[in-house]
Amino acid sequence: MKKIAPIMLLILFPLLPACNSRGAVHNKIENNIDNPEYNEDPSIEYVTLPNGAKVDARIPEDLIDRMFKRIQAIENGDLVSFRATLGEMQDGVDYYYQLYLIFTYFGDLFDIDPNTFNDAVAYGAEELTEIANTLLNSNPPIKNRKTGLFIKRLEFTSGGGLKMIVKNKKNEENIFYFSYY
Repeated sequence: MKKIAPIMLLILFPLLPACNSRGAVHNKIENNIDNPEYNEDPSIEYVTLPNGAKVDARIPEDLIDRMFKRIQAIENGDLVSFRATLGEMQDGVDYYYQLYLIFTYFGDLFDIDPNTFNDAVAYGAEELTEIANTLLNSNPPIKNRKTGLFIKRLEFTSGGGLKMIVKNKKNEENIFYFSYY
């Protein structure tokens, strides 16, 4: 295992800054219409759904439905439903990406320290197996967060991921990025 750790570090280090810089906590925007990431891209054709959300017309209906279910699972604190919105893991990148997403949105349900999680991923610590097992297999009780999350806009990013602007009941907006969906 110790011989594999340096190889995993080489694979994971380029991913960590991307994950950390695009996390929900780092992208909080409060009524900042001057931010270029907030403004609509005039080259994108949007469709307005009956609930008022604007959606990039290029996004397939099943993907739109999956993203709405994902946000609802985050709102409801429903880890089982959230995991159901994730794709099947194909490789190590998918494994670590899904661990990161689950930790980002549900780590509070398990009282996992962010530094412990980051160290376990970065250094291949023995705690990683335990943390991964907890995040990927446990079924904690549903804990409604009562934030009133609502998807305001959903669009593809230039890199092929999804950018989602979400509004809460305090009228604050957050940008969520999903590299893989």
